[in-house]
Amino acid sequence: MPSFIVQTPIYSPIEYVWTLFDKDLLTKLSPPFPPISINRFDGCRKGDLVQLEIKLGFFSLYWDSEITEDFQSDDKIYFINEGRRIPLGIKFWKHQHILEKLSIDQTRVIDQISYSTSSKFLDILLYPLLWGMIAYRKPFYKSILTLR
Repeated sequence: MPSFIVQTPIYSPIEYVWTLFDKDLLTKLSPPFPPISINRFDGCRKGDLVQLEIKLGFFSLYWDSEITEDFQSDDKIYFINEGRRIPLGIKFWKHQHILEKLSIDQTRVIDQISYSTSSKFLDILLYPLLWGMIAYRKPFYKSILTLR
């Protein structure tokens, strides 16, 4: 099963960074193409649902996820979303969003992804697309989540 990790250091306290993990952040993290609509965003707690619509000209793809786990301590906060309706031939999707306290005023944002399709070839073909989709977030995390 393919997996990858993208890490981004943020110069803000973990508590501040966590308050910004909301629908507005997800909107700002979405790439400009293809356009994505957030049809539902319940939050980042276990049982919450997120439904995205990816618009490709005259048709749309749908990406629905459920938050299956969440955790919070003084040094670490995380939630996991797992795909329920996933496009592009992806059969399994697990995205762990981790906030790790590095110091009183610094946090590491970690995106840990695991996915699989029904084909090894498609797994390999999708890897750069999916990695790029997550790596695209790094500069936005830094600009949006940094305390000014």
